Amino acid sequence: MYKHFLGVMIVFVLAGCEQQTENRSDMLFTKIPGRFSNITFNNTLEEDEHFNIIEYLYFYNGGGVSIGDINNDGLADIYFTKNQGHNALYLNEGNFKFKDITQAAGVQGTGNWTTGVTMADVNADGLLDIYVCGVGNYKHFTGINQLFINNGDLTFTERSAEFGLHFQGFSTQAAFLIMI
Repeated sequence: MYKHFLGVMIVFVLAGCEQQTENRSDMLFTKIPGRFSNITFNNTLEEDEHFNIIEYLYFYNGGGVSIGDINNDGLADIYFTKNQGHNALYLNEGNFKFKDITQAAGVQGTGNWTTGVTMADVNADGLLDIYVCGVGNYKHFTGINQLFINNGDLTFTERSAEFGLHFQGFSTQAAFLIMI
């Protein structure tokens, strides 16, 4: 039975790898290359004998992405988290063109294993804030969840402690609820 199942899986994989040569007008998505969009973010992982899937079960869980309009211009901006390294915030300039404003906005993040991100208006001022989750206080991880409050001028201030959201431990993703 196992051999039969494996054979079926190989057929599906090979069928999925078939190259499409016809021009399809019914496609739902179009790939936009980074050289056009200016989005060059890449969440690469570097493993070694001390840090890998055996040493950390969630090694391949990936990072996170959140999409929201941080400056209320009607265009969706993008924030990416990077497991090993700095996160990135891209401002949507329209026509699928983005500008990396990470450094100027002050949202690159700290810590050494970031896992997820959520955009929400945490302080109810009409501007989206950015809440970044990570792993800390485990092995060599030093991360702490960070809340970047939107200053309204494409800059942010980290204020997780003030809002009681400076959790340090195992964190993957957060969600915020609006109570009416």
